[in-house]
Amino acid sequence: MKKFFAIFLVLISLSSIGSGQTSRSKIYTNTFPQYNLDIKVLPEAHRLETKGTLRLPAANKSRTELRLSLSELMHDFTVEIIEPAASAGIAKVDKTGSSNENLKWVVRPVRPIPANQSVLLRFSYVGGEQISSLFYIGSEVSFASAWGADWYPVIIGEVNKGIGTLQFSVPVGQTVYASGNRRSSDQEAEQGTFKFEFLHPTYFSFAAGNYTVVRRNGSVPIAAYLLKPRQNMEQYLEGISSILNALTEEFGNYPFDEFALVEIPRDLAQKAGFNAAGVQGFVMANSRAFDVKHVKYIHNFFGHEFAHQWFPHRVALKTPPGLYMEEALAEYGGLRVVETLAGADAAEQYRRTGFEYDPGYSALQYFKLVGAGIDHPLSNLNSSLEHHNLAYNKGFLVFNMLSREIGREKFQRILHNIMRRYAFKEIKWSEFLRAIETGAGKNLRWFYEQWFERTGAPEFQLTWKQQGKKLRGVITQTSPYYRAALEIEARNNQGQRLNRTVKVRGAETSFSFPANFRADSVTLDPHYLVLRWTPEYRNAASAARPPSQKVSP
Repeated sequence: MKKFFAIFLVLISLSSIGSGQTSRSKIYTNTFPQYNLDIKVLPEAHRLETKGTLRLPAANKSRTELRLSLSELMHDFTVEIIEPAASAGIAKVDKTGSSNENLKWVVRPVRPIPANQSVLLRFSYVGGEQISSLFYIGSEVSFASAWGADWYPVIIGEVNKGIGTLQFSVPVGQTVYASGNRRSSDQEAEQGTFKFEFLHPTYFSFAAGNYTVVRRNGSVPIAAYLLKPRQNMEQYLEGISSILNALTEEFGNYPFDEFALVEIPRDLAQKAGFNAAGVQGFVMANSRAFDVKHVKYIHNFFGHEFAHQWFPHRVALKTPPGLYMEEALAEYGGLRVVETLAGADAAEQYRRTGFEYDPGYSALQYFKLVGAGIDHPLSNLNSSLEHHNLAYNKGFLVFNMLSREIGREKFQRILHNIMRRYAFKEIKWSEFLRAIETGAGKNLRWFYEQWFERTGAPEFQLTWKQQGKKLRGVITQTSPYYRAALEIEARNNQGQRLNRTVKVRGAETSFSFPANFRADSVTLDPHYLVLRWTPEYRNAASAARPPSQKVSP
């Protein structure tokens, strides 16, 4: 599966690129498909009429066919070979099957394409009369993203993202927003013509409608494309800016010139498979996300979705397990936004049972999955819904532990360096882990093995006693053993407390440290910083167990 878009069923540094982008885009011209599309949007007819050209990079051997993917909603698909001259002519186009609501096509030139020759195709098609994954054309709003449905011909193969220029024609009064840099004038826009240049490889995305635009200037310019006016949008966009700032601190400078939020009616968004979808440079969000009383209610929701501007739109992880580990990193971004903006207590609740305003993902949900018989190593996830849920509920907690193991600031520097080194490229999972280990300056193989390559989680038991001013205890666990740095908190009824960290390794770990007061309680990992079983999670897992596996009393 070549791509994935984030699905939410419950609502809940590089320097600025600027004027240097055009020259930088030249590095992609010999390696990525180059498009020049002319798209006519007919909202009342629920229809796109598209024509354009596509230049494909040269191959080191002759080719008798080219393989493309195009949504099954499109029809009357014709292709002509323009270059090379030796292969020019009307090509034969045949359907070969379908996958994820997209049809696969084989394009056969009249004569084989010689080796070491780039190919220029001219094509046209119409369609789009029904709603599909991240796709809808209608009077309320139109939107399309090839992170869902291939609404334009996408190359089948490892290099299938594209660059190029897209020109949209929409009814006068409508506004188009797309992932690329806008190249049309205000006068052209008033006449319903919008041009965008895509300088970095991506799957093309756009939205069009009768939008009112509200803007906020800053280190990252922000725009909200609204279908109806809202009060307090200034404060709302200030909250959006604070989320982006938190993610910039975590992942590196925002990768694009502008960030936009584009409103999509909630019913249409959900029918198209999302409540919010982060595409390059903007997020399509359902209307309810703009109606909240305060942005704090959706810190994790937007924190996750905004984090996709870095993973995968800046750096993509190859599959496996990139498909869902990008989602785990985005959910980690959501956790860091909550911790930064809402505080440590909110982040702890997020880890334990889910964020207060949107308790979708947490340790609790992970252990319910385990109880239902669903678990798998994070380093080898596939495209199933079960593995999607594992990445969301376990993956983000593992990245949080990895960050703490390395140190927050050092982990941030590592991610910043990865963003610079692999900008607009794919990185193998092994390369990603190696870059983290190199940046950390220490062996992390043990962490990777127990958290990415192993299923499950540890369960620790604590016994303790106090002898005078010495607090002694033992932490035990059963095989397979986990290494962890566990906080120990001693307290008494007068409010005195003492915190120490114990490095656990193996079946049994003893500790002893001075305490200047008589402890009434000693708690292991009081803020739940390490993913682990607790009695509450054991009960939740048992309740989630399929009836056939439950033991009768």
